[in-house]
Amino acid sequence: MTTEEKAVKTEGQQDAAGSATVEYPHMVRGIICAFVGACCWGFSGTCSSLMTGQYGVPVLWITCVRLLLAAALFLAVIIVKDYRSLLAVLRDGRSLLRIAGFGILGVLLTQVSYLSAIAYTNAGIGTVLERLGLIVIMFWTCFQMWRAPRLREMAGLVLALAGTVLIATKGQLGSLQIPPEGLFFGIVSAFALAFYTLMPVKPLKKWGPIIVTGLAMLMGGIVATVMFRPWTLGVQVTPEISFAMLGMVIVGTLGAYVFYLQGVTDAGPVRASLIGCMEPVSALVISALWLGTPVVPIDVAGIALIIAMVPFVTEKQSAGAPRKDGDVPLFRGRANELGYLTSRVATKADLPSITDILNDGHAYLEELGVEQGNKKYPTFRELKRAIDEGTCYVVQSQAGEDVAVFSVSFDPESQYRSSHMIDGSWLTEGQPYAILHWATVAADARRRGVGSFILGEADRIARVGGARSICGDTFPENTPMRQAALQHGYTECGTLRIGVPVMEPDRERIAYEKLL
Repeated sequence: MTTEEKAVKTEGQQDAAGSATVEYPHMVRGIICAFVGACCWGFSGTCSSLMTGQYGVPVLWITCVRLLLAAALFLAVIIVKDYRSLLAVLRDGRSLLRIAGFGILGVLLTQVSYLSAIAYTNAGIGTVLERLGLIVIMFWTCFQMWRAPRLREMAGLVLALAGTVLIATKGQLGSLQIPPEGLFFGIVSAFALAFYTLMPVKPLKKWGPIIVTGLAMLMGGIVATVMFRPWTLGVQVTPEISFAMLGMVIVGTLGAYVFYLQGVTDAGPVRASLIGCMEPVSALVISALWLGTPVVPIDVAGIALIIAMVPFVTEKQSAGAPRKDGDVPLFRGRANELGYLTSRVATKADLPSITDILNDGHAYLEELGVEQGNKKYPTFRELKRAIDEGTCYVVQSQAGEDVAVFSVSFDPESQYRSSHMIDGSWLTEGQPYAILHWATVAADARRRGVGSFILGEADRIARVGGARSICGDTFPENTPMRQAALQHGYTECGTLRIGVPVMEPDRERIAYEKLL
């Protein structure tokens, strides 16, 4: 199978009704990875229960140390793999403010409330109470869309409430059988999970979950350290405490994210998030086997009811459902890929809409002062060939409208040889690379993050195709595209000479490359 065919397979084709369907060639691997990620999160909860219950470590100390250590690990991974994107986000003041809010109200609040719930109950109950955040997200989504909850959503609400009542009362409806503090912090953690999920939508779409989570943990950890001053809490760090903390950070945080994100890539965000809901079960089992936490049938029944709630409140919207710009997508799991856009391989039936989008792009370039001449790029022949080869992609909105087009090819470009560089040089030589061609956004969809989405999708397609880097070029006058490329982690490599200098002396482009 060629690299182009691999990219086609991951994107899928349109079904007979015209809606986008996605094929995942590594489904089994994705399901296994998502399950392992859920178990890693469950292991993290058990480590917390061990430290608070047996070693008497305060929740606030655990929060500060965990966030700072986890942030250091995440940022180390980012620096090794994609330090240019990290530098770019540090120059993006608006994203940094959103990430700071996410770090405090999302990450920090989630950690304190979730770990406190575990401290007063156990790992399984604390984790499953946090899952009630899906109900908060469901109601927020309904509010944003100005609609009442649907029947299936109300069924999910009933299951969630029934499960919570069983866990809190142990079946004795007249009395509370778990500490009131445990129930309180469990409910707070549910709202914190909603903040955690809904707040970072725009930064996640722009910069991806690893960078956003790493910076949010760092900011949340710094705020927690200043507020709680962990060095004053009198914790004597023993080898046992160090082992448990490292388990939380390496296995329960970094390992969980790595496996879960691989599950999202291989099996899709919806399947991965549903499998991720095995986290409470894994926490209950690990806690029972490792710490000897007693498991009673009524707790199992309550947890089962809350887990059964998940599919009712996380069902994905149909592609053709109308939504307004401010709508919040339904929950798709931790470290999710929340967004309003999808991409798919273009077909010949898309030629009219693609042509309209490209015409918008040509008009926009003229507004920027680009002299394109009579031969605009791409030509109809080049466009048709890209569609036939499966290297042309269409970006669709949640309402199913085509809003952008781009191409990612893997064939070496003769115009990208070093001899065509007027000044500068490429970052790599002799390595397999992908090329992003004619990324164009429809006029009425500009300045809504579509360009950032295209750049992210191009990265993903290039990685799937085995490329070590992705290259592209643009007109010197195309300032918006040049700024977007730099913000996304591309490096400006120099000036390219395109075409035959004698015939077309003004055809110069600014060359860009990003290491993958």
